[in-house]
Amino acid sequence: MNKKEKLAHNIIKYRWSIAILIPILIIIIFALNIHKAGVETDWKIWFDKDSKVMKNFTHFKETFGSDDRIMIVLSDKNSIFKKDILKNIKTITESLWQTKLIARVDSITNYQYSHVSKEDEDEIIVEDFIDNIDSLTKKDLEEKKEIAISDPQTKNLLISADGKSAIIIARIVYKENIKANDYITLYNASKKLIEENKIKGVEYHIVGVPAFTDAFINAIKSNFIMFMPLLFICIVVLLALIFRNIWAVVLPLTIVILTILFIAGFSFGLGYKLNTLTSMFPIFVIAIGIADSIHIFWVWIHKRKEGLNNEESIVFSINKNFTPALITSLTTFVGFLSLGVSKIIPLQAFGIVVASGAIIAFILSILFLPAMLSILNPKIKEQKQKVYKTHERIKSYTNFVVKNDKAIIISCLIVISICFIGLKDTTIDTDFLKQFSKTTDIRKSTDFVEKNIGGTISMEIIIDSKKASGINKPDFMKDVEKFKIEFKNHFSKVRHINSITDVVKKYNQLMNGNKKEFYKIPDSKELISQYLLLYSLSLPQGMGINDMMDTKNRYLRLTSMNNLASEQEKLKMYRWTEDWWKQNSKYSATLEGLTLVTAHMKIELTNTMIKSVLLALLFVTLIFWFTFKSKFYMLISAVPNIAPLLIAMGITGWIGINMDLGMAIVFVIIIGIAIDDTVHFLSKYKDAISKGYTTRDAIEKALLLSGSAIVITTVILVTALGIFLLSDFTIYSNFGFVSSIALFCAMILDLLLLPASLSYMSKIK
Repeated sequence: MNKKEKLAHNIIKYRWSIAILIPILIIIIFALNIHKAGVETDWKIWFDKDSKVMKNFTHFKETFGSDDRIMIVLSDKNSIFKKDILKNIKTITESLWQTKLIARVDSITNYQYSHVSKEDEDEIIVEDFIDNIDSLTKKDLEEKKEIAISDPQTKNLLISADGKSAIIIARIVYKENIKANDYITLYNASKKLIEENKIKGVEYHIVGVPAFTDAFINAIKSNFIMFMPLLFICIVVLLALIFRNIWAVVLPLTIVILTILFIAGFSFGLGYKLNTLTSMFPIFVIAIGIADSIHIFWVWIHKRKEGLNNEESIVFSINKNFTPALITSLTTFVGFLSLGVSKIIPLQAFGIVVASGAIIAFILSILFLPAMLSILNPKIKEQKQKVYKTHERIKSYTNFVVKNDKAIIISCLIVISICFIGLKDTTIDTDFLKQFSKTTDIRKSTDFVEKNIGGTISMEIIIDSKKASGINKPDFMKDVEKFKIEFKNHFSKVRHINSITDVVKKYNQLMNGNKKEFYKIPDSKELISQYLLLYSLSLPQGMGINDMMDTKNRYLRLTSMNNLASEQEKLKMYRWTEDWWKQNSKYSATLEGLTLVTAHMKIELTNTMIKSVLLALLFVTLIFWFTFKSKFYMLISAVPNIAPLLIAMGITGWIGINMDLGMAIVFVIIIGIAIDDTVHFLSKYKDAISKGYTTRDAIEKALLLSGSAIVITTVILVTALGIFLLSDFTIYSNFGFVSSIALFCAMILDLLLLPASLSYMSKIK
């Protein structure tokens, strides 16, 4: 009796205490932490607070306030310059001012319009652009429209170029510990405002961080509520159809549920919350938990059908599956643990919690499942005739593979090479808005604003004049103006650029007879200082200029409102900006704010994918070496292990799917499942070879004991994960698409290319 058989007998002997009660008790203890569950959407969760990215992010908020906004858009097919619509804008604007967490509200009605007094040409008036609406004539409205659609400070920011759409921008207060619920409360308050003031025939949209937060949390909830039950139903149906045994359904699902409870309790106990990534952990637990339990259950039921009794079948199954199950669990463990190299905090968290789940799933599969089979002793009819037919089918398939091994190898390599070419077109994009399909409300609203008014994505450029009051220097402001022009001309995504220089130019024009040729930066520092002082003194309370420059007049904030762009495009804009200031000015600029965080996520995601995959493959290689102690087995398994990953990445390039945060963890699970299948096949093949079987017979033996289980787990996972293709949350739908293709390819390579390679190599030795 070997050690594995001895272990199996001990599991049966101590089935109640060691195999069932202790694991369940441990899981229950961890599960008590589930009440600590929560959702986090704050951007600060993505990087360590001491990282350069987050230090810049914090510096920006502390200096200029939050760049978080909620924006309400109104649109009329003819013009928004109608009294009822303008009253509507004014009412919503004033109501938002009174809303909790709002620091400032800007709209076309309260825009601080600077102009020369009609009574005194030497007097400059700064006032609300639209007031006393009832007194405005049709001519007045037309004049207001012409001014608004031509004024650089309002066009494509507060109003569309055609005057048919307007936007109310509410800036959120800087609050260090703002919560997701705060954003949702603000979003709901904005929706309520619209409902209370809605005008028939006017189209309304809400965009901004609160709208995104609400959409994100609803996406998690709706996808979980809709797809998780579908996922379990799909697994139940497939297990029932394949095995036609109630315990084949109940036991694997029990392992999955217990593992999910453990991971949930473990992660929430550590203080982790649900976010874009960690909300996906149940999906991965299903993939991990199903695999080992199916292999163990399949061998057990196969032996029962051959005529062995319950205990003999349990012992045989553990003997054949313990080593491959242990290896696959270790490879999955190190695969997910490799995500710990990432600087993206939620990726680290996800790697840790799912890695722990791989170990728990293994323990439950090896202890709990056999113990339950021992206790239940399910009745399985002896079906030697059916088993014989299965043997014959596998024998025929083995003969086909051995006979055509060279052709199979060449065909597989051609397909892999074609897919590999697609790698040149793979792109990484971590933009959070692109996680939503274009059919969702949040994307419809965002696309509407971008098409009709201006960009919804802000890019914050902080320009350093090097010393206090340096902003007031003419050469500094002229450099800013030169940069604005070249930046907007260089990038088509830029819809509007806002800075204090627009105010200075406007005042210079007004102070010089309102002549257009004076709409420029003056050559006098004293004049610039005077203009800024006059403007700030003219503003009503709450409409100051400290959000455009710091209190010491050293740093100037330039905000570029852009259309949705890929992270690659954003990085080009950042690099171009930094290069421009280095090459064209003695002053310097840094990129800060929220979009800088998302752009750095692309860099870190790229690094994570490269490092984690390489690290996972390194550990897998070492585990393979210690397990098989053979260069031959390491080399022969290389293609089936790596090719599914390359095929998946290549296909994303071929069909234009951007790789996002979800992809980083998809590729880890692809490696894990591909290796699972390879290990189960090779371990049984090696065992047969060690007993003196020929290569052909060893392949047949491996296919008999692991082939069906590989097919079953793949069919279940591909079908179940394919359900997520129906999701309108692209991080889920992309995950479902790529993982389904990759897992299917892994099955084909392990059951076709791997045995063909073993056969061909034995012939040329």
